[in-house]
Amino acid sequence: MNKKKDILDAALKLFTENGERATSTKSIASEAETSEALIFRHFGTKEKLLEEIIKHGYQDAAKIISNYLNDENGLQYILKIVEVPRILVDSHPDFWKMQHKIIALNSLSQKYHDIFMKPCYEKLTVAFSKLQYENPTLEAELLLIYIDGMWKHFASQQLDSKTESALTKLLQQKYENFN
Repeated sequence: MNKKKDILDAALKLFTENGERATSTKSIASEAETSEALIFRHFGTKEKLLEEIIKHGYQDAAKIISNYLNDENGLQYILKIVEVPRILVDSHPDFWKMQHKIIALNSLSQKYHDIFMKPCYEKLTVAFSKLQYENPTLEAELLLIYIDGMWKHFASQQLDSKTESALTKLLQQKYENFN
């Protein structure tokens, strides 16, 4: 078994359960059945270990989104991006649960999230412009606020799947009915 991957998996599990601040390198080493020295050799610090998890999580998310939203534009992009929170959380639930837990307290976590969301904002602004919305930048911002709230709800399991689906369909209907 790859010890570096064991460390990453153990850290993700513990950061998800306890948060970043309450998770020690000693507890990560214990969970990964390795030594703290090996953690420091691979990652240097707990913060760099967390950054590695965040970086890989967003790289995976970017691949999923680019495959899912590939070649979509205009209304189709808007309708599909509404489904992205569920798709992302389903694809890597532990990562998104961890993000939900730490994003408000960790500037690095927020930075990676902002970088990840920027292309979506730009593409939504263009999509709303093509659909002749009165204020496409505000429409894009509003939809991204919804998306941001939904992935957090999905990750924290605050909604049942029936409600999640109903909310997604309701929002899609609102955009479809605009045209």
